[in-house]
Amino acid sequence: MKDSVERIKTGIFGLDKIIEGGFPRNSLIIVSGGPGSGKSIFCLQYIYYGAKNNESGLYITLEEDPNDLKEAAKKLGMDFDKLKNCKIIKPSEIKDYPDLQKIIEEEIKSLNAKRLVIDSLSSLEALCSTFESAGKGISLIRLREGYKIPPEKKAIIRRFLYNFVHHIKSLGVTAILTSEIQNAKYSPSGITEYLVDGIIKLEYEAVGNIVQRSIFIPKMRKTNIKAGRLGMEIGKGGIKVLE
Repeated sequence: MKDSVERIKTGIFGLDKIIEGGFPRNSLIIVSGGPGSGKSIFCLQYIYYGAKNNESGLYITLEEDPNDLKEAAKKLGMDFDKLKNCKIIKPSEIKDYPDLQKIIEEEIKSLNAKRLVIDSLSSLEALCSTFESAGKGISLIRLREGYKIPPEKKAIIRRFLYNFVHHIKSLGVTAILTSEIQNAKYSPSGITEYLVDGIIKLEYEAVGNIVQRSIFIPKMRKTNIKAGRLGMEIGKGGIKVLE
């Protein structure tokens, strides 16, 4: 039976075959993994492939310098400086979420972007604790003696992430959030994985002088996923999933 879900190709060699042709359009995906697992390369490849195929993209980094990301991509054969329909930016002076929200919306409109990457969820959750707007709408906890104390940090983060995911999914883009692995969780707080449409976990293990990489997809809504871990390589052109 033909898949009725509209999909966009990821540009990750071998991945689309195991997720019925690509990400469901307008979905929000977490790409999680430890340092050096290939998260940034995955996202750069996703944006680069889209731009090369007339689908504009925006990469927002909250950690790394955009020039460093471009240089890393160029070493793998992806020259972002030759493309006009994608951007890699690092916002500055973000005092509250509406500031970041405005940047995201303006850049998407300017590019007519259909692909979005936000790198990383870990940084976003850390910034959340400094956002005045994050705690709005959450009642203070009343004690029997009449004192009031602020809500727990987890409650603030939960509310913020719920609103953040809802906002991103309203923008008409197919988006990726990167996330550092936290024990058995796929996001720092362990909350976002329940809100997003898909999760892709990148893993690697050093065995002597050999690095063994793999990819695992525990969740992808509207998609029949090929079960189990599959091998993965990083080389010229970026990431390749091995069958």
